Amino acid sequence: MSRCVLAGLLSVLIASPSVAQSTTVFTEAQFLLVLDASHPVMAESSEALAMARADEVAASTLENPELGVLREDPSGVGQQIEWTVSWQVPPASRRLGIAAHREGVIAAEAGLAREVLAHRLEMRRVYAAWAIAAARGDRLAAQVEHMAALADREQKRVEGGESAGLVARRLLLAVAGLRAQFALASSAEEDAVSLVRSWFPALARTARPRLPSLDSVPSFDTDHPEMRAAEAELRAAKLQRGVAGRFVRSPGLTAGWQAQDLGPESMDGPILGITWSVPLFGRNQAERMAAEARVAAAEARLKLAGDALGARRTGILANFQRLTSALAEAQDAATGNQQILLAAEATFRLGESSLTDLLDTRRAVTETEMMVLDLYEAALAAHRELEQLAGVTSEPESRAPSSAGPLN
Repeated sequence: MSRCVLAGLLSVLIASPSVAQSTTVFTEAQFLLVLDASHPVMAESSEALAMARADEVAASTLENPELGVLREDPSGVGQQIEWTVSWQVPPASRRLGIAAHREGVIAAEAGLAREVLAHRLEMRRVYAAWAIAAARGDRLAAQVEHMAALADREQKRVEGGESAGLVARRLLLAVAGLRAQFALASSAEEDAVSLVRSWFPALARTARPRLPSLDSVPSFDTDHPEMRAAEAELRAAKLQRGVAGRFVRSPGLTAGWQAQDLGPESMDGPILGITWSVPLFGRNQAERMAAEARVAAAEARLKLAGDALGARRTGILANFQRLTSALAEAQDAATGNQQILLAAEATFRLGESSLTDLLDTRRAVTETEMMVLDLYEAALAAHRELEQLAGVTSEPESRAPSSAGPLN
């Protein structure tokens, strides 16, 4: 490879992987503040609760009375006029129906809490993907910068006749490999940023994420929204079964006034009436069968939800503990990486070690840093699953904990 070609490649590979510009830190806590009552997803998620409340209002509202006027004039000589007011008496099951719809509101409130929890966890997942991708890019960019500086130094030695071109070419290959990894990390970061902007379109282009903290294990003592919803649905189903069991309907009442004009004579007087459906054939058999089926299904859903939460909590908690333990070990192994790299470069410059030793050391350091980030990402995912199973999300800290070691 000629010197001019080698110099041309160096000018491309040594170029800075990112344009220096002023940046602002955008934390996970700031990102989660976006999810407030005015966010569009909240209006969408609140629809079921609004419908449940409307159903409760409808069940609590009495039937409107009906006004009627009837005029009879069959012969043209006399006439009869009736003014009536009819009203359907509320059924005996009205209170049960109202209570059932009130339980439906409670179930919808629990469902909304479950939706909000899912939205927050999705936002934390999106932010974590952004922060991890940015951290990978930053570390790889630093590696590119160091390796490019070595390649530039070695090229100057080649031009001065102090070294053969093989060392410079190997350094070029190492820089190219690191730049390829940096390009992949940058692509992943761009994808993550686009998802962040889908939640927060006003995100500044200069915003940079900070690695989220690994909070303490959430408590499982609180009632999970899924359990609250299933319990309320079961109570509502039992109340609706009581409503279906009362098949005797309430009567309809009619009151009014009748006036008759028969020519030389006229008469008037009150009108009283009642109508009542006699349950000879229809006794809500179909409704009662459906109500029993709903109760059985609600009982099954409640049991399945409880069993699933209990089983998943045990498994995810063990997984989280395993990941955090491995993360701590990897962080300890990565401690002092910068000093190791500086020592490896110094011995290489002094001729006390070979280029192969330097490249092996740098590769081991890069793999260790990427492994720490991989474990951190997996631990964050396990922590989100624990929050999902606990039914609550903790408020994130504004910075990663000091135990994160080289990740700070």
